[in-house]
Amino acid sequence: MSLAGDFRDILFADLLQFYCLSGQTAAVSVRAAGERGEETTGVFFIDGGVLVDAVFDGREGSEAVRRAVRRLNQGAFQVEIGARSERRTVHEPWSALVLEELRQQEGSEGAGELKSAAPALAAALGRGTPTPAVGTPRGPRGRAPTPPAGIRVTGTSPASTAPTPARGSPGLPRTPTSGPPVRGTPARGTPATPSMERPPAEGAPPREAASAPSRPAPASGPHALSPPPRSPTPPPAPVPAASGPERRGTEGGSGPRPNPPTAPFSRIRREARPARWVRWALPLALASAVGGLLALVATRIPGRRTTPTPADGAPAASPSAVPQAAPIPVTPPPTPGVSDTEVLFGMAAPFSGTAKELGRQMKVGVEVAFAGANAEGGVQGRQLRLVTLDDGYEPSRTADVMRELAEKRAVFGFVGNVGTPTAAVALPYVLGRQMLFFAPFTGASLLRKDPPDHTVFNYRASYVEETAAIVRYLVEVRRLRPDQIAVFAQNDAYGDAGYQGVVRKLRQLKRDPTVLLKVTYERNTTDVANAVARVLERKDRIKAVVMVATYRAAARFIEQVRTVRPAMLFTNVSFVGSQALAEELVQLGPRFAEGVIVTQVVPLPTSRSTAVLRYQEALARYAPGEKPDFISLEGYVDGTVLVEALRRTGRALTTARLVQALEDLHGLDLGLGAPISFGPSEHQGSHKVWGTVLDRTGNYQTMDLE
Repeated sequence: MSLAGDFRDILFADLLQFYCLSGQTAAVSVRAAGERGEETTGVFFIDGGVLVDAVFDGREGSEAVRRAVRRLNQGAFQVEIGARSERRTVHEPWSALVLEELRQQEGSEGAGELKSAAPALAAALGRGTPTPAVGTPRGPRGRAPTPPAGIRVTGTSPASTAPTPARGSPGLPRTPTSGPPVRGTPARGTPATPSMERPPAEGAPPREAASAPSRPAPASGPHALSPPPRSPTPPPAPVPAASGPERRGTEGGSGPRPNPPTAPFSRIRREARPARWVRWALPLALASAVGGLLALVATRIPGRRTTPTPADGAPAASPSAVPQAAPIPVTPPPTPGVSDTEVLFGMAAPFSGTAKELGRQMKVGVEVAFAGANAEGGVQGRQLRLVTLDDGYEPSRTADVMRELAEKRAVFGFVGNVGTPTAAVALPYVLGRQMLFFAPFTGASLLRKDPPDHTVFNYRASYVEETAAIVRYLVEVRRLRPDQIAVFAQNDAYGDAGYQGVVRKLRQLKRDPTVLLKVTYERNTTDVANAVARVLERKDRIKAVVMVATYRAAARFIEQVRTVRPAMLFTNVSFVGSQALAEELVQLGPRFAEGVIVTQVVPLPTSRSTAVLRYQEALARYAPGEKPDFISLEGYVDGTVLVEALRRTGRALTTARLVQALEDLHGLDLGLGAPISFGPSEHQGSHKVWGTVLDRTGNYQTMDLE
């Protein structure tokens, strides 16, 4: 069933507040005149008291809400109880959006004489919108709405008797058992009834015989989103002629009937406004329901689920004082990858080819962290499981792997994906499906936007920060000029990211980056002969090489250059695969390993810090035979941080709730030597860079890069 009303009788802010604070699930469709007289429509979806989706006047999300608060001082609305949207465009609390806009309007010229009650009640509640617990009834049932084109709605339910709040009241429902008639009273000539239901139109079939509305076919994949609407204004629909005198939009006016409303307003009732005495008497009638409403709100505030007791000698309040639909259990739609017993995460990484050790070690680290949590009973009673697929470190394979994990394996989100060129393919996919993309093994800038992408979180320091530490060491500590430095980089997005980091730091140090020598090799090969020749042809001019490569190509390059130039200084970023590089160089001979520098984003995996000791213990217990490694340590840290965020999310696990828990994670001290913090504008947990250097035996030692 749909409820109808007019914005001359209630402010949009109060209407939104009423359905949010009452924890209901509904679609509020609105219609108003545009700035040039054209008709403007929109729809606002509330799910369990949380505003999740908004479209109005060509805007979406938070901007649509702000614009509606500014514009909707006249026009009509219709509420469909139980309607849901399959996408989320609003990520801020409704109270913050409404209050911010209302504050900006305070004192503005032309403000309405009746002020919204939303600020007072939202301030009293402190944090804004209380969220009902899982299994809590989310409000009255209702018939599925007819939304604007392009937005799919799921969920239908029987008719509702939920009232519509009055203008200026803090979400107070009207009392149909006494007092003057309210909106929802049948049209003239129909016997009065306290129910909000409207009689079927003349000639309409009985309710029992009405066919259920059909749903649109879902898009492919469990995370599929509806396509964005071409326009928030749907095509016009005919409206049957209304009985009674016609009006132009002003009370008591006469003249031709206004233009028919557009869908979803084809079913809005056009009723005469109540008499003046009714509007004056209405607040008196509402006052009788204040006590009952406060009790209702109190039960929805966490920690205050008590039933008020009437004063001594006072009669108990009648259950009919505050009309409510009978609560019914509502089962939320299933979240892909989340069941009663487990949460499924995916990883796309190389498990074959020249970079396979990077993927294998990352998998070991994340699985060890998950195994430790599962041994303690899991997270909120669920076991954590990792599903990994091989993309060979080839972007052309990554797209298929991502689709396989998301659409066929139905993972909840991604953790520990390996590589920059592969991330360039994976990123648009996860953003389009609003899936979690947590702690990828790359320091590329494309995953560190300002402001950050909503569902993308990084643990590690960036390549810019790693190369900045190396360049500062070479220029300020070793006193080298830029023309004495070469960059050996993989010929793709990974190599480009490292090279740009070197250039940026040289500019900050007031050095000329144009004199740098850059040499490259192709991804997934060890063909470094051309790069070696270009470095050696400079004879003694090149003193150091900054390497942005993987372990096998790096080892071949070091071997061939150091054979001719034994004094050459080599540095690498952490993605090289430190342990695999050490093993490759030791096999070539001690002289090739000694003095090779690698920057790290975690401490030595053989150190005795708190976090590393826990990692060593978990590695021995859940992955016996595996040696401590920088990459598996990073994977273990990634998994540990994710487990902590999952614990803070609660049992009702969704991507939006997990993102909020991560953004609220501040100063998490695992014992790494630097705390981990996230925030709405900070999706990189750590900025720490450690310096390490290989000795003749292939073991890493710490070194100071300052």
